[in-house]
Amino acid sequence: MKIKVFRLKITGKFYHKENTKRAAKRAEKTAKKLEKVQKIAKAAETEAKRASKMSGSLDKVNDSEKGVKVSGAKLKGVLKEKLKDIITPQKEVSFYYDYRQLVVLTALYFLVAAFFMLVWHCLMTVGMYNNPLLCVLSTGTITITVLALIAVVFVLIFPQKLAFINKDGIKIDHNEMLRWQDVDVAEEKYISFINRRPLIALHLKDGAIKNYRLTFMQRLCKNNVFTPFSIPMYAMRPEDAAEIRAIIKKHCKYQDNRN
Repeated sequence: MKIKVFRLKITGKFYHKENTKRAAKRAEKTAKKLEKVQKIAKAAETEAKRASKMSGSLDKVNDSEKGVKVSGAKLKGVLKEKLKDIITPQKEVSFYYDYRQLVVLTALYFLVAAFFMLVWHCLMTVGMYNNPLLCVLSTGTITITVLALIAVVFVLIFPQKLAFINKDGIKIDHNEMLRWQDVDVAEEKYISFINRRPLIALHLKDGAIKNYRLTFMQRLCKNNVFTPFSIPMYAMRPEDAAEIRAIIKKHCKYQDNRN
């Protein structure tokens, strides 16, 4: 019996050692697997960081490409405009008063002056020149009419520019050059409902009027239907009026309020 018990003890100890070894090996394998998993996780984390960096770099590259494309488009537009100006330079267009209307106006002023001269002669004949008030009134009327006739004849002989236009602005009569960037809107309208003669009134942006030195006539027209800068379309030939209208539409906002 003693021998059997001793054998059992030895066998139990042997099995206990075997189980311990197996558990140690399993733990070692598990540790190795965990270590591999940790390495894989670290590698995945590293790859994710690299991918994130690459994505950021790609976004930067895309943004740079977009910026380059936009800059290239702007540069292309500028170069195109420059080449266009070199190949087909911007025209500087001059418009003059209608010669036919000047002839009619000259004849009209001549008839008016002749009529007042005849009236003055009749008054002198009947002896009414002694009235000082009538004398001053007649003399003033004749003087104004003759001066107007002289002015119209001068313009008829030496044609004056009604408007001069280039890419920077417009110059009306002898006024200062008006820059397109200061024009808010160009309004075409009639002088009145009775006298349906069209004109284009150029309305300036707020505060822009102080940049210009106005003439005496411009100051008179400042609060008038003509405004300081206006183009009398009725004093131009129809084809010139159509051309200047088309040019103004290209440079600023345009409103047609004739109806």
